[in-house]
Amino acid sequence: MDKDVKPIPGGEPWRASPETVRYDRARVALLHPIKDAVDHLGLPLIRVRKIKGIINALEMQIEDGGDSPEVNRCLLDALRAALRHQKGEQQTRAAIAAIAAFERKEDERWNQIRAGSTPVLDLSPSERLDDLMQEGYKLLDKKQTVAACDRWLQAWELVKQLARPEMKTATAFDKVCGQKLSQIVFNWRSDLAMELGNAGHRNPVYLEHLLRYAREYFGLFPEENTLTQLNFRRNEAEALWDLGRKTEAEAIYAALLEQFPDEGWGYIGWADSYWLDDDSPKDYARAEAIL
Repeated sequence: MDKDVKPIPGGEPWRASPETVRYDRARVALLHPIKDAVDHLGLPLIRVRKIKGIINALEMQIEDGGDSPEVNRCLLDALRAALRHQKGEQQTRAAIAAIAAFERKEDERWNQIRAGSTPVLDLSPSERLDDLMQEGYKLLDKKQTVAACDRWLQAWELVKQLARPEMKTATAFDKVCGQKLSQIVFNWRSDLAMELGNAGHRNPVYLEHLLRYAREYFGLFPEENTLTQLNFRRNEAEALWDLGRKTEAEAIYAALLEQFPDEGWGYIGWADSYWLDDDSPKDYARAEAIL
């Protein structure tokens, strides 16, 4: 039996998964001592390229997971053989020792995985943001709105962490950070507001989250266009209304109409408060008067 395929008591033999994850900076960094030792050998460029080609192949295997310890071991054996061929046993001792140190760390990792424990990746804030956004969408597909909102509220904290003062809009944020994301913030921002409102029908604490989110959004991105301003101010007013703070909600709607008298969505949002919600008393006359 292959030494990397070990029986699990009461189960099938363990095999390395081909599924990739995220770029594992900590794991790739373990190759740096090997690269440094090779650089110190003083080989001509044409010869060092032969060795670094093997190291690069190994790095491509491990950088985002989905690799095989058997393949990695073959590459390490090839690397040792190439070093000895180019410079001999004595002059490559430091590089060979660096390879051995890398192997020990890798053995620890694979043993941890065999035992059923997934190593924790050292993710960047952008990678954590992307993971949280995608986890939220997967939870929504399973109709787990509250759990999705919990993930997305964590994601919003990361957006606030990543945003810089010069990023005055979500579009400006996406130009800098969106290239590393599966979903841009410009699209996701409205999904978060909508689902917080949906979760708020079950638990009012999510209406408080929606209120906070709507207010924080314009603190973070103060130069959004008219439609975005209307939508987020409506989110704020709707959260207040559903929390029973109707006087505050009315004040926001009145201010919206004063600021944007030619935009229909301000009037529509205010009027909807008086008849659209199934759980609140209907006042059709008031809704018509607003319109």
